[in-house]
Amino acid sequence: MADSSVAPTVAPYLAYENPAEAIAWLTGTFGFTKLAVFDDGQGNVYHAELQVGDHGLIMINGANSTLRIGEPLALGAASAGTFVRRETDTEVNELHRKAVAAGAEILLEPEAKPHDSYEFTCRDPQGHVWTFATYRTSLG
Repeated sequence: MADSSVAPTVAPYLAYENPAEAIAWLTGTFGFTKLAVFDDGQGNVYHAELQVGDHGLIMINGANSTLRIGEPLALGAASAGTFVRRETDTEVNELHRKAVAAGAEILLEPEAKPHDSYEFTCRDPQGHVWTFATYRTSLG
């Protein structure tokens, strides 16, 4: 069971042209959990928080010209990707299957990497890049 009482140290802040669609896609495809969704009363989401696994957090917002944060499809490129660690190759393969079924663009098919990780990379319908991997390597 996820423990949302442990605040993450770092959380990506992702801009989407349509945050509500992104939230539905991310929760439906990858199994992320909605922690909070704030809208303007007319259905326009201006901030949301999704839990990933036991301690991961992703913040979802609309594009923001003041902060110069845009959605990748509008910009023509993603400036970063989001890495999500999974425990097993089976979990990675299941997420790959779900991503394909949900229309993600698969950038890198699932494969074992020399740095002791089994992973795949995809682009969601609004252009954000996601890598799901076991990444077993110790950094210490």
